[in-house]
Amino acid sequence: MLQNELVVCFSTLSWDYLRQRHHELMIRFARAGNRVLYVEPIGIRMPGWQDRHRIVARLRNRQKAGPRGIRQVMENLWVVDPLVNPFQQVGFVHWRNVANLARQVARAADRVGGGRPIVWTYVPTPLAREVIRALDPKLLVYDCVDALTENPKGVFSSFAESERELSRRADLVLASSPELVERQRALNKHTYYVPHGVDYQVFATAPAFEPSVLSGLGRPRLVFFGGIDERVDYLLLKRLATAHPDWQLVLMGIVRTDISDLTKLPNVLVLGHIPHAELAGYLYAMDVLLLPYVKNEFSRYINPAKLYECLAVGKPTIATALPVFDDFKDVLAVASDAAEFERLAAQAVAAPLDEVALARRRERARANTWDMRFDEIMTIVQERLADV
Repeated sequence: MLQNELVVCFSTLSWDYLRQRHHELMIRFARAGNRVLYVEPIGIRMPGWQDRHRIVARLRNRQKAGPRGIRQVMENLWVVDPLVNPFQQVGFVHWRNVANLARQVARAADRVGGGRPIVWTYVPTPLAREVIRALDPKLLVYDCVDALTENPKGVFSSFAESERELSRRADLVLASSPELVERQRALNKHTYYVPHGVDYQVFATAPAFEPSVLSGLGRPRLVFFGGIDERVDYLLLKRLATAHPDWQLVLMGIVRTDISDLTKLPNVLVLGHIPHAELAGYLYAMDVLLLPYVKNEFSRYINPAKLYECLAVGKPTIATALPVFDDFKDVLAVASDAAEFERLAAQAVAAPLDEVALARRRERARANTWDMRFDEIMTIVQERLADV
């Protein structure tokens, strides 16, 4: 197990966003006795009006970080809140960003003990690559969790070529879905399939009480939780809520798109962000869990971080037929279209508790914890470190 290493993580997600792979792995690096610098998002596209709430939140975090732009969030883990000019594709702006960000990260590294870092990046932009080059890492890991070139919100025009260059140059590439592995392995032979995991005990333990905000809410309750953004099939959710007014449709997560058509419906409840430590309590108060995704080129590559959380809770789960779910049809109800999704949801609502199915779902989750996943990654990293 690696210890006393400096790990610099360039993330596409803010530290205070929904806890996902980025957070889980860096938390475990820190717990293992390494010093972790988690660099807040530096941008993959020009921000727009829809990003205003996220930008305000980032500015608040920057204030918390103080003049040095660094704040400690747990033992051995610090968050770096960089100042970056969003006009990154303009030549002189790009190089000024590179100089400023490299200086900020280097200063932060010195503050936590310094050393030649392991760089763990989710960001393949030209800015990230140049700053990584300046850091001279002992190991460069590209953890690829999305086909960001297919992002419906767009990316910088230089993004696709920059990602290919990062993939070729990285010492190690991890990919979270089989489709991403295939795409990345064509660029780097040191590419490994490493799916997400789950805090099993957190999600497999039923709480003593139901959250008070759900008191009086009728049944059946169907829930989607996670990032409420362009990947979610809102037309499908609207169809479920409209066709079944006796169903209660609950949405939990940070809203990053227009869902006004849904919020107007009387049987739709939007709860917003639920802290990670409290999430399981809400899920146990539901009857059916939903994984409803728009089927497009972007979603073809995704592997939802919430998948094993759903399985650990054990409730019936209905999913859109994405490639990543092909190997989960024994524990998920997978729908090829909206009509089948609705039919499967109705069956789940009407069916009595199936203890055998519940145990099967939990067993799949128990075999895929974040601790197990981290150990698997550490083996790969240590073997690669010995070769470079």
